[in-house]
Amino acid sequence: MKRVALIHGWGGSFTATWEADGWSCALRAAGFDPVGGTIAGHGPEGGSHDPADYADLAGDLAAKLPAGLYGAIGFSLGTKLLLELEARSPGSLGRLVLGGIGDNIFAPEAAGPALVAALRGETADPPPQVKALLAYAAKSGSDPACLAALLERPANPVLTEDRLATVKAPILIFNSRDDAVAQPDTRLCRAMPHARHHLIEGPGHVALTSDVRFREAAVAFLSK
Repeated sequence: MKRVALIHGWGGSFTATWEADGWSCALRAAGFDPVGGTIAGHGPEGGSHDPADYADLAGDLAAKLPAGLYGAIGFSLGTKLLLELEARSPGSLGRLVLGGIGDNIFAPEAAGPALVAALRGETADPPPQVKALLAYAAKSGSDPACLAALLERPANPVLTEDRLATVKAPILIFNSRDDAVAQPDTRLCRAMPHARHHLIEGPGHVALTSDVRFREAAVAFLSK
């Protein structure tokens, strides 16, 4: 059976992001074997509270993934890490479905400081985007101190147009037009002109994985 890795976003988990939204069932029905990949510092098992210990998130993820993947699906931070691994070893992950990512891939996350402050109880009323990300993170059972440390980690991954030019994998970029985190995505699409690009109306950032259009497009792309 063709193995497909599913990599959650910051604050998420395989169970809370993919299984809860029906991805495992949909992939199995299409003849794939879904495999969860947990980003360091996430999930009930926790992790380090020292940002320095998250200096190579992609390398840590690679050590957890099985060999011989047919493809991989990422969301948000998970997408960044898949692209980093693809840039390091072009074609090694098979077909890639990249959701919830755009031109923000080239710069530090704008919401990072506000998220850290909220995770540490230093703000009483965070902005709506931060509240949505915190609600997403709460579903995974992750340690808030771990998530804060992740946001304060040494900058990684660091992706540029030159590095993305080495990408060989067939790629689908799937985004929501109303995603305040990932939009715009024109610079990312220009950096990988061979990638397919699908932009839908709604549902914003954190709800993207629960949108059936994303799931169906991903399964169709992997099935080609």
